[in-house]
Amino acid sequence: MAATESVGLRVAVNQCIIVLCDEIIDLIRREQNKKRRMWVRKWIARRSTHGFSSMLLKELSEEDLGEYRNCMRMSKEAFDILLAKISPFITTCDTIMRDAIPAKIKLEITLTYLATGNSFRTLQRQFRVSRPAISKFIPKVCDAIYVALKEYIKVSIILYFYCYKY
Repeated sequence: MAATESVGLRVAVNQCIIVLCDEIIDLIRREQNKKRRMWVRKWIARRSTHGFSSMLLKELSEEDLGEYRNCMRMSKEAFDILLAKISPFITTCDTIMRDAIPAKIKLEITLTYLATGNSFRTLQRQFRVSRPAISKFIPKVCDAIYVALKEYIKVSIILYFYCYKY
């Protein structure tokens, strides 16, 4: 009698295992078939080949230094010096999910924003960088510029305390 109960128990356990395996397989298939949300938009992913930095600014720095200076509000040499000073503060690491935005592009976007006052949406289209990313790194780049150049920048003490008090 104990042998038949043991066999019956094994059969029941095997059937449970089969049902559970079927459920797991169905769950995996449903997850794979889900419409995945886009992590990076396709047109933004083409930043390295079609972006403002990789196309127009590169051409201007090589062919028309006067227009480059007019666009960035500084010479190519001054830009490179500033970039070298602030790069350690604004450089981030690449992740498995995506490549980090280079420090050069962050500085170009920040200088364009400060010089023109363009909206983040316009900068997004121009440089092919997402608005949330722009809104996160512009204050960091401005802080890095201040830290790197604070001996050359005069800030009113009253304004300084007002900004950091509130």
